[in-house]
Amino acid sequence: MSLSEDRISTMAHEIINCIWRDDLADVPDDNRALRRVKQSLDAFFSSVDEIEDAVRAKLRNKAPGSRDYDALYQKFYHDEMARRNL
Repeated sequence: MSLSEDRISTMAHEIINCIWRDDLADVPDDNRALRRVKQSLDAFFSSVDEIEDAVRAKLRNKAPGSRDYDALYQKFYHDEMARRNL
């Protein structure tokens, strides 16, 4: 799942706003916190892309859209997420 820099920035701002609104943490440097959230989101979505590629590689001999494909896709996807602790 490839997201634009603008979309990641919007999500990061929303996360920071929620942290402040819900009084979950005191952040001494807003810019640093925002950069860190953006880096974390970018790393997460990069990992998701890698997982999807790995799952598709495992299913290269199956017909996309079939029941078997969908069931195996979900299984392999969840297995990869668990293996990477995501």
